[in-house]
Amino acid sequence: EVDFDQRRPCISPTRKNIAFICCTISGIVVVVVVLVIAYILGPPKYTLVDVRIDCGVIRGNHSNGAYSFKGIPYTLPPVGGLRWKPTVGLKNSGSCWNGTYDATSFKHICAQVQPLDANGTVLGEEDCLYLNVWTPSLQKDAKLPVMLWVHGGYLHMFSGSEKNYSPTKELAKETNVVYVSFNYRLNAFGFMALKILRQNSLTNASGNYGFLDQIEVLHWVKNNIDVFGGDPNKVTIFGQGSGGTSVWTLMMSPLAKGLFHRAIDMSGSYIYNKFQEEAEKDNLLFMSKTGCSDLKCLQSLSKEKVLQSIPWKEYPYWAAGDLTDLPQKGRFNGAVAVIDGYVLPAPPMEMWKNNMSGFNDVPFLIGTTQQEAEFYLPYSNISSWTINDYKWIVKAHLDKFGENITQTALSLYPGTQTCPTGDRCLQKIFTTMVSDLRITCPKNKMAKQAAATLQSPVYRYIATYTPSREAQLSNLMSFPSRFAFHMIDSFGFFNTLDNILGEMSDADQAFSKILRKYFVYFAVHGKMPDEWPDYPSNIGLLSSTLTLVPDYASEACRLWEENGFYPYAWIN
Repeated sequence: EVDFDQRRPCISPTRKNIAFICCTISGIVVVVVVLVIAYILGPPKYTLVDVRIDCGVIRGNHSNGAYSFKGIPYTLPPVGGLRWKPTVGLKNSGSCWNGTYDATSFKHICAQVQPLDANGTVLGEEDCLYLNVWTPSLQKDAKLPVMLWVHGGYLHMFSGSEKNYSPTKELAKETNVVYVSFNYRLNAFGFMALKILRQNSLTNASGNYGFLDQIEVLHWVKNNIDVFGGDPNKVTIFGQGSGGTSVWTLMMSPLAKGLFHRAIDMSGSYIYNKFQEEAEKDNLLFMSKTGCSDLKCLQSLSKEKVLQSIPWKEYPYWAAGDLTDLPQKGRFNGAVAVIDGYVLPAPPMEMWKNNMSGFNDVPFLIGTTQQEAEFYLPYSNISSWTINDYKWIVKAHLDKFGENITQTALSLYPGTQTCPTGDRCLQKIFTTMVSDLRITCPKNKMAKQAAATLQSPVYRYIATYTPSREAQLSNLMSFPSRFAFHMIDSFGFFNTLDNILGEMSDADQAFSKILRKYFVYFAVHGKMPDEWPDYPSNIGLLSSTLTLVPDYASEACRLWEENGFYPYAWIN
């Protein structure tokens, strides 16, 4: 027999004790190191949490005092035979999921191209109809106000999960509000009006599919938001750009009746008068580009072919690339959103003027920014313009409307004004002129009609804040903006100015706080505080403080309106 102990080196009892002590100390050191690292890193980034909605259980996460649920499906995917069809709600279709649905990450954005061109980069998918919820509470009896965000992007691009341009858990916690954002069908997939698309339609309507998606989201909110601590009877819709246009559409649509209780239109369109039949004729160019002659062919097209066939640069000019410049006489863009007799019974301004039934009479806040046009300018050298350059550009556009108009415009917007930055003054003056003509003055008229029609209060604001430094964000803005550019109010509300400015000054932070203060108060109470009277008695100028004025640029607005410029206002 072989003694097993003889096959290895002998370890004395003393050495055994030393080894044991060393191992014990090493183990203690490892545990201490792990505990120290855990203490430094803090608790886990989030904890998973399950809730039950009408279609089943969904799993989100909780961290830093708020909850998020991302990528929740609210309708059947609009693909194949459901392309260019009205929204089919998931619950109503009997297509709910089994088990627990993972709602911890965003899903596909909707199919789009960036930039808006046949050769633009194709992004997203058609299977994209998902929504997101951020909330500080999951108590059903919390009865928190709800704010439903509608993203902008010409009705052509972006999503409800756009970084810096959508709600966050931090926003929900800090404002004690439940936020919902969502994707809706865009561009040709969401808004193509064609007579051939009316085949087998019970509504005899085409186009506006993206608005039907938005209305389905409102139904989802009504049926489910209490699970997330929200009050289904205190829902505010707010949107920016074409999201503002969407808000106006929902205000006027009988299909959205009673589904929301306040509305905020941030820089939405003024022009909204194209009837479905006319748009269907305009869009025949799309049909020609696809090479299709029937519905089956259209539904079989690849998403790339659909996007490449859109008439971006020729009439009806879906890219609308001229809206941040002074108008060219006689050049008008076609419509993306149309009067279809179903989603929208008649042009919104006519519905108000004639007091037609069907629209939603809710508290309404209408906003624009002072230099709306500055986010996407056709003049890359504008920051170095001379006074002669400025006058030449104005004359080149406005002389065709009448030389007297040019002279009056130059007297109302003189190139000798100073500006708070000490430079780029001509850039500020020119973009103010374009913005007044294209959106600010027309929206004053829209607000005046709303105030004359609605029993609910109407408020008007203009964001006039000049940020502390130049702003640029490549995926949302293509021009280095310096003044109160299009979207500055949404970045301010979402408290993301630091991401486009690099950092925030005290004044930048004060601007964000002002926006949050008044928007949230409006969402909670359905009115502004007593210090802000309704329109038309006052307009609120929002900077790092609130300033109330009885009117804004009234003489300039009179020039543009009396000389027939409002038909050149923003569309879509």
